[in-house]
Amino acid sequence: MRRILVMFTLASALAAPAFADDNRIIKSVSLQDLETILVEEGHTVMSKGDDGAVSVRATDTNGTGLIFNLLGTACGTEYSVDCLGINMQVRYDADGTESLERINAANLMWGATSAWYSADGFEPEAVVPTVGISRYVILDGGMTIRNVKDNLANLLAIAPQVADYVWETGEYAPGGDVASDEDWSDDEW
Repeated sequence: MRRILVMFTLASALAAPAFADDNRIIKSVSLQDLETILVEEGHTVMSKGDDGAVSVRATDTNGTGLIFNLLGTACGTEYSVDCLGINMQVRYDADGTESLERINAANLMWGATSAWYSADGFEPEAVVPTVGISRYVILDGGMTIRNVKDNLANLLAIAPQVADYVWETGEYAPGGDVASDEDWSDDEW
C-alpha cells in the first residue's frame, strides 16, 4: 500500500504544471514554458510558432480580450539551448491616423513598455503597417516566474492606454479628461 501511495504522489507531482511555484527562479524559457505561463494566468493560447520556433500568440481572457505574442529571444546560444529573453508584444494594425510623434511620446509616458511602428507589419501573407507595444524581459541572471507573469500583466494593462493615446481615443480623445501634451511644458518644472 505504501508503495502505491508513493507512486501515486510521484505521478501527481509529475502531472502538475511546470511552474506550480511562482517563486521558482528561471534563467531561460522553452516553448512549453511560455505556454505554461499563459495557461496558469488564464490566457488562451491561439497558435504557436507563427513568429519563430519559440513563439506563442494568445488572448487575454482576463478582461481586455487583447491578442498578444510572447517571443523567445536569444535562443540556442552557448549559454542555453532555451531562450534567454522574452519579447512580449501587443500589436495593432496601423490605419494611417497614428503619428510617430505620439508613438514617441508614448515611450516617455509609459517607460515600462516600448511603443513602435513597423511599415512592414508582421503578417507574412500581407504587409499591414503595425503599431506595437512591447515589454522585453532578460532572464540571463534569473527571474522568478511571478515576475515574468507580472511583466506580462503590466504590458496587458498598459497597451490599451498607449493605443488610446496614439489614436487619440477614449480618455485621450480631444477634449478628454487627461492632460494634453501642451500641459507638460518645461515651464512647469
